[in-house]
Amino acid sequence: MMEDKDIIKDLFSSKLKDFEPEVPASVWGGLDQLLSQQSAPADSSSSSAKKSLIKTALIVAGLVAAVVAGVLFIPNSGNITDEPVITVNEEPGKAVDTAAINPIPEPIVEPVITNPAIARAKEIKEQPVKLPEQKEQPVKIAEQKEEPKIEQETKKEEIKPLVKKDEPLLATDNTTGKLLLPKKKSTSSGFSLSASANSSLLAYNENENGSGLLFSKYERSAVFSAEVDKENKESEVQHRIPISVGVRISKGIASNLSLETGVVYTYLSSKLSSNSAFELEENQYFHYLGIPLTLNYTFIELGKTKFYLSIGGMVQKDIKGKYESKMGFSEKSNNIGDAALANIVYYSEPYYIRESIKQPNLQFSANAAVGIAYPIYKKLYLYGTIGGAYYFDAGNKYHTIYSDQKIQLDLNMGLKFDF
Repeated sequence: MMEDKDIIKDLFSSKLKDFEPEVPASVWGGLDQLLSQQSAPADSSSSSAKKSLIKTALIVAGLVAAVVAGVLFIPNSGNITDEPVITVNEEPGKAVDTAAINPIPEPIVEPVITNPAIARAKEIKEQPVKLPEQKEQPVKIAEQKEEPKIEQETKKEEIKPLVKKDEPLLATDNTTGKLLLPKKKSTSSGFSLSASANSSLLAYNENENGSGLLFSKYERSAVFSAEVDKENKESEVQHRIPISVGVRISKGIASNLSLETGVVYTYLSSKLSSNSAFELEENQYFHYLGIPLTLNYTFIELGKTKFYLSIGGMVQKDIKGKYESKMGFSEKSNNIGDAALANIVYYSEPYYIRESIKQPNLQFSANAAVGIAYPIYKKLYLYGTIGGAYYFDAGNKYHTIYSDQKIQLDLNMGLKFDF
């Protein structure tokens, strides 16, 4: 109730503040007449005095009623303007000039703006600026409990940064759920250096009667060769397993593809034994240098282990060769029917020959193999290959395992280092 009274009080005070009611001219005229009548001599009757008092009370009551009606029916303060109020004395028989009371306002002519930039600036200036409403967020008072604090502490301990900001995530561990760090990119330049040892898996033996297999047949006399052919005894050549060592370098040329070359040294040896009455024994040795050219393709990787295929070829040339030939007489020599021939062989044929020999032509071959490589320390790999090679007929003077056994299986083992 107190608030309602204050509102009514404020309403009346705002309405009546600086309010000056308009009093008609007739009212002021009536007041002048009353005042003039009161100034008359006192000889008037008491009845006329009472009548004038009643008239005065009625006039005052009318004035009060007019003031109250004006207060109640005045429009809101928002519609009150500061324009001056023009009062006109009403005179009987004279028309009131309404144009003077309510003058018609002249229209305001705004200047025409021809520049579009100025017009746009004016439109932007006249547009009301709306400020974003700021909502007050309710303040939540967290209940202090012991159990949630313990959970938050444990969560903070579990959440730890596993990778750097700019590193991509690859996978998560299925058992622990932790993120796995990406693999570091290889800093290899694509070059690798390897040292290897190679050995054929099979030796080769060849048998023939007569003097056709003798290493010394080009050095001994025709008489001696004819006598050996006449005996027609069996001779056997044993080609021992070739042994090779080499140094190779490879360069990556594409994804999982590399080209390899180097230098390979090969040692060949052969031995001949004969059932001839001349007791012949011979040994032959060759030293070869070869240049391989191989293409390697890595077709699968299991962890750190790499499996690859190799295909290529090699060209070889002997750098040194020799043979040794020994001849002896024993009881078998007495079986020689021609004594004159036996004397010629005994006195003219050398018992021991040692000669340096050389192959005139290059030896070409093609090879293929499958290999495996496993890192044993950082960029150092242990690798091995198993495969085969085909040796083309070179048409050389001296027989070797290359000429007598063209297809060979070999095993290669070595160490490789990636740069």
